[in-house]
Amino acid sequence: MSRGTGVRATRNPVVVVAGEDGNDRRSLRILLEALCPQMRGRVVEISDSVRLRLATEANLADRVAVLARKARARAVRERADLACVFVHEDLDSVDGDGVAEIQARVCRALVTELGTAHYVLSISEMEAWLLLFPNSLETFVSSWNVPAKRQGKDTGSFGDPKKILTHEVSMGARRYRESDAPEIFEKIVNLGHIKTPSGSNRSWDLFCGDVECCCADHVRLAGKRTS
Repeated sequence: MSRGTGVRATRNPVVVVAGEDGNDRRSLRILLEALCPQMRGRVVEISDSVRLRLATEANLADRVAVLARKARARAVRERADLACVFVHEDLDSVDGDGVAEIQARVCRALVTELGTAHYVLSISEMEAWLLLFPNSLETFVSSWNVPAKRQGKDTGSFGDPKKILTHEVSMGARRYRESDAPEIFEKIVNLGHIKTPSGSNRSWDLFCGDVECCCADHVRLAGKRTS
């Protein structure tokens, strides 16, 4: 039975994705299904924009409770059990000492409410993840070029990855747009680059670890409950 719904699950368990906008959610879906093939066809979205990073202690629990209700309702619509929830936000600043505290605080609130949940805090934004894959970027648009000084680096130290993409990588008639992100991630997956990033980004490593955990434990265990 789906948790607290009284509706019998008729589908494989689903993974619910929440984020700041549709481009981010679609990107996350592509990455989840590439890193965990068991999730293919199981990832669904809730469309409300997420704002947890800057929530105060007084309202974080309330915001998480609203998100959890919507995630469970989304699973009910699919007539499926809820395996896990991935919530994405951009940090909008470079990596630093306070990031781990933000990550832990929001993650605690999500796990307390949902049990199986992961908080994906991109450092400094999701475009920094794209810069981990210069070969894919250059294949996506033939005129694009990732400067050598931006390759093999900690992309979490880049203050404005979006500006790097629009003013350094795509300096031509075809400039980077935020709506390109999901298609670039698809390119990264199709070229087989997903597991061989150039450089590093702490949030990317944390995300990949969370996907591995969800794939091995949450999706598998939810599948056993359904069967």
